[in-house]
Amino acid sequence: MEFGLKEFIIAVVTLNKDMVSPGSMTPVFYAQHEEHLIDLSSTIAKIVDGAVHDLGMGTYIIVKH
Repeated sequence: MEFGLKEFIIAVVTLNKDMVSPGSMTPVFYAQHEEHLIDLSSTIAKIVDGAVHDLGMGTYIIVKH
């Protein structure tokens, strides 16, 4: 039987500084504009072998599945 955490949020990439709680332990990256948001999210996901999910309102999360 296997125990452990398999799925978790690796990072948040956002245009909106109000979208993230101040006490969050997840790394937060602030993009300058929409194109930067997409590029940054894709790059981080490739590096960590994660998946990008669009939460809307200029915020993406990178999740390890």
